[in-house]
Amino acid sequence: MYKLISILTSILLISGCGRVAGENNNISASGKRTSGHLQFITVKKSHFVSTNDNDSGYYQSILKTLNKPDIYASDDQLEKNSNYILLENNKHKEESKISILKSNNNVNSKILLLLDLSGSIIDEGCDVPGSTCKQLIASTNQFIDDIVGDQNSNFQMAIYYFNAKKEIMPLSIQTEFPIANTTLLKNSIKQLSNPQFIENNLKGYDNSTNLYGAVKQSGEKICDWIDCGNQSNFEMGSIVIFTDGRDLADIVSKKDMLKSLKSDIEYYTIGIGNADNKTLTEISGKTHHFEASEKNIQSAFTNAYNNILYNSSFYQVNYCPSTKEGNIKIKIVFDDKTNHIKAYTQEDKISLNGKIDLRCDLPTQPAR
Repeated sequence: MYKLISILTSILLISGCGRVAGENNNISASGKRTSGHLQFITVKKSHFVSTNDNDSGYYQSILKTLNKPDIYASDDQLEKNSNYILLENNKHKEESKISILKSNNNVNSKILLLLDLSGSIIDEGCDVPGSTCKQLIASTNQFIDDIVGDQNSNFQMAIYYFNAKKEIMPLSIQTEFPIANTTLLKNSIKQLSNPQFIENNLKGYDNSTNLYGAVKQSGEKICDWIDCGNQSNFEMGSIVIFTDGRDLADIVSKKDMLKSLKSDIEYYTIGIGNADNKTLTEISGKTHHFEASEKNIQSAFTNAYNNILYNSSFYQVNYCPSTKEGNIKIKIVFDDKTNHIKAYTQEDKISLNGKIDLRCDLPTQPAR
């Protein structure tokens, strides 16, 4: 069995061709948002994985995708084997084998849901059928089920709100830190139907909206949870902001808010009614901003969920080279001809032991 090669922490350069669907929301060192193509990070480099039978096994790498085009969010074509080619010393050989499996168990993802609970949201009543607040409760409950459901065992969520207060506030003490307990998360949302909670926590703070301050503070909280800047922990941080207005508090300037945006965090914005969609798009990027009608808030939350799931995706790349002996350099090429998008990740050379007759046994299910 070959030894595990050390974790690669540098981002590998990825090439793109043709049109690129969507726009990423990464931020360069200068603070400007960068446009880019499909990119990979190799989280764990190629190592040999043996199976129960002697001389049976395969090589494996774990990839994380970055700057992913929006077209893949709802239909995960990145897992389709036909889009991948294995190159050995820059040559493709028909005898080589490769399989790609979704492997989200390799990442912990923390989501902060940030809700605008200013007067325009709560004044019409959270128990009134069809009201914005009533829809928000239903949409958020579904969002909780989606995010921390059984299929996303590594996902946790915290729920905060903002209005005219200087500080964002957890909707309940149970949601102050990210959790995966759907009951506690839904109980916190249920408080919006409690007149006493509205009176004690929201009334009197409904004459203004501290949107910019809320965005800045939420980024600081997420960074505390995922240790922003630490490339070796492989934790994802996401902020979903729901609002129907614009900043009227003037506590934090727009310039300072935009400057505070973290490259380690994925921002998603949902705007309804009189929301400042231009500013929300500056926060999240075009592909992560969703304008919702006041009659269909659910669709925007569903879009946000699909993108969060997609942007937290890791892939287990399993392969058997055709070469049996010597040192070879492996390159994994992603080539989606339908959407005209091409990318690759290149690995260091691996050493093959010619004394072993490797019987390739690629897995059909990702490792747990």
